[in-house]
Amino acid sequence: MTNTAVHLSVDAIWRNESAWIIAGLTRIVRDAGIAEDLAQDALLIALERWPLLGIPDNPGAWLMATAKRRAIDLLRRNKLRDRKL
Repeated sequence: MTNTAVHLSVDAIWRNESAWIIAGLTRIVRDAGIAEDLAQDALLIALERWPLLGIPDNPGAWLMATAKRRAIDLLRRNKLRDRKL
């Protein structure tokens, strides 16, 4: 698959899945703005990795898992920061 084909596929996947991903992340982090940022981060990672590795079988789940891992990291960092302060 060419980079252009992958980018077109990612665009279509993002249009279909982004609302679900952001909603799920909002439930985790309790902030829609942060959820959107985390979802965008997952999209950027997909745009970097999928041309090299190929599009996964369930791209929406891949995006959600990647964004959820970022959300958990963010929550852990915030908790550690609060404990230190």
